[in-house]
Amino acid sequence: MGARKQHKERGDLLPAAEHNDRPEQAFFEHTVDQLFNKPHTVSAMIIGGAILIYVAWTRGDAGLIENSKFGIIAACLVFLLFSALQMRDGLFFRPHPAFWRMIMGAAVLYLMALVFILFQNKHDARELLRYIDPKLGIKLPERNYAEQCDLYTPNDPTSSFRNLWDTINDEFIWAHLIGWWGKAVLLRDLYVCWFASILFEIWEMTFEFMLPNFKECWWDHIILDILICNGLGIFLGLATCRALKMKTYNWSGLSRFPTTKDRFWRAVQQFSPAAYDEYHWEILANWKRFVAVIIVIGVLSIVELNAFFLKYLLWIPPPHPINVWRLLMWSSMGMPALREYYQFVTDPNTKRFGTMAWLCCAVCALEVLICIKFGQGEFPDPAPRAVVWGWGIAVAVVTVGATSFFVLKKNVKPSPPTPKMDRKAETAQEYSDEDVDAPVEVPKPFRGMKARKAKKV
Repeated sequence: MGARKQHKERGDLLPAAEHNDRPEQAFFEHTVDQLFNKPHTVSAMIIGGAILIYVAWTRGDAGLIENSKFGIIAACLVFLLFSALQMRDGLFFRPHPAFWRMIMGAAVLYLMALVFILFQNKHDARELLRYIDPKLGIKLPERNYAEQCDLYTPNDPTSSFRNLWDTINDEFIWAHLIGWWGKAVLLRDLYVCWFASILFEIWEMTFEFMLPNFKECWWDHIILDILICNGLGIFLGLATCRALKMKTYNWSGLSRFPTTKDRFWRAVQQFSPAAYDEYHWEILANWKRFVAVIIVIGVLSIVELNAFFLKYLLWIPPPHPINVWRLLMWSSMGMPALREYYQFVTDPNTKRFGTMAWLCCAVCALEVLICIKFGQGEFPDPAPRAVVWGWGIAVAVVTVGATSFFVLKKNVKPSPPTPKMDRKAETAQEYSDEDVDAPVEVPKPFRGMKARKAKKV
């Protein structure tokens, strides 16, 4: 009877100091915690169904097109609600597992939309996009960034560095900076980031005979893109990783924070990871790690290239919200997907490919298929001989060099895999002995006569 029952759920544990000093506050936090950590499938179904019935019956008839739009949006929202309540949990739990389950549902919806577009021709696909935005469906003007490559323009009436300022004011400059900030947080490796950054500039030079906006001046490729924008983004991303690695997390109740400011930052921390995991790619450890890293860099490059080819083939302007939403979708999918992929390739005990990783591979493949199908007849110019020979020699050198390296050199033992985060590990970290006292059972309401008799015995 003296041994205390240890509950698995985090909501059943609270610091002993709060239990002794403020039992009513402890009971309140326990109730709030149970509200957000226990499933509410039935109540969510009832509330969601009531909202759906109310909107369906009170909304007036707006015609076939508007009714179809509302019907598709409602169907997507119902599926997202189902995803948040019933889909499989992944490796991420912050800010809440339901958030990442909803991201998984959004990824499935995007996958289904790509399958639907794949069975259309490019003209019908462009017309379908006009139902989303009537401004779409118009061929984009071709923009060439390599027409004026003079850095110094003394005779220009506007500025002596007119070409430079025009390039800096382009939206792709900010896309480079913010994009590589996020990619550095995802990859968490300096050398892999720099290799992927340089590789994409090579991809741009490779496909500039197909897409005119890939043609850039030498200083745009090397100075602005690689060194300044990509380099600054990689620096900020890795600095973010170091800040998350060194940060001490305290996930105890709000009552342990005396001021409103401290409680505010505690609430903000709910949207930061419960634990930060380092990625040790170690590309030269063995041939499996080498292939795994090449696949990551290859998929990352393909996703970036798809953004340019899709907007060109579907006539979507670069600043349009569809492009922004696609980038946000890929960022949200990429975080758990890359974590699952890293777990799969580094942990020999992990035999199952992660759900988000599988979805990302499927979405990437469908985007490529759409680009290939819709690109027929759009790019009449053949690939330059220098591009074909250059890539052929590069692939041959890398293949022969890697094979010789791993045959002649003994495999290096890679670092141990990062352990999976589960609720038990998360709970143990949140209530470590360094931050709070030992957890005790939350005081419960009156137990009744049977409980009192048992206590006397």
